[in-house]
Amino acid sequence: MKTTEYNSSTLAWVLATLTGLGVAVGLYWINDQRLTTRYDQAEQRADSLLSVKLQLEGDLRDLKSQLETATDDTAYLNKRIANVHDQVNQRDQTVGELRRQNASYSQAIGAFTQQLSRLSVVRDSLEHQMMAMHDKIKWQNQANEQLSKQQPERQPTDSDAQTLTSVPHSAINGDAFLVEVRKSNKKVTAKAKKATTLTISFTIPAVSTLEGTQEVYLSLTDEQQQPMMPALHTATVTRPDQNEVIPVHATQIVNFAQNPHRISVSFKPENTIKPGIYRASVFTKDAYLGSVDFHLRDSFWFL
Repeated sequence: MKTTEYNSSTLAWVLATLTGLGVAVGLYWINDQRLTTRYDQAEQRADSLLSVKLQLEGDLRDLKSQLETATDDTAYLNKRIANVHDQVNQRDQTVGELRRQNASYSQAIGAFTQQLSRLSVVRDSLEHQMMAMHDKIKWQNQANEQLSKQQPERQPTDSDAQTLTSVPHSAINGDAFLVEVRKSNKKVTAKAKKATTLTISFTIPAVSTLEGTQEVYLSLTDEQQQPMMPALHTATVTRPDQNEVIPVHATQIVNFAQNPHRISVSFKPENTIKPGIYRASVFTKDAYLGSVDFHLRDSFWFL
């Protein structure tokens, strides 16, 4: 009986021990599984972090390489920009030099144009003087022929010689006629549109028989002998063969007591002058002093 109770107690203790041991083992196993899982998770996280670290290190190396490349590119671009600035400065210097040369050429062309205008005026004046000399020679030849016809049998006397070598009072011409056409800035021009002042100058020779103080008339006409523009008034000039009515565009009081001397008469047109060929004639009340032809051109001509 006692043995049976002892065996039952021992069996119960063994079972309890085994149960406790099983529970302990189970708890240990569960805990071990949990730790293993956490370790695996931690290891996975570590692997993941290591992978991220390696990727970041690779990215950092790439960024460093890109930064170095960008630095090199920046240095290259800075060098290119410096070269471009140098080229721009050189171009600006070249443009400035070309502009100065162009201004110098423009001034030279303007000076040449003015000289050409003056030479054209001088040429016209010389042509007129030549025509005037031919007219004088022709008149003298006609006078000689007329005198020879009127007195074929009489020997020439001193008065005849004086008649052959003198010019009547109304036929005396001035010499060295010159026309100057100027713009509003006082520069010489040959353009009709820009003409603001016309100055006709001439020399009264020492052999002139004009005396005292007289009024000189300036008459401007075109190729059709019409006034170049409306005249101030008209005047009657006494000529040997007839009285001539002329349009007067400007007048000037001149003292003929001292000859030779230079006379200038200016005219300022109120309206724009049309291009064309004109004649400037100079008279006193009883004498024709001479004339000169001049040409005013269109503005779009170069010469």
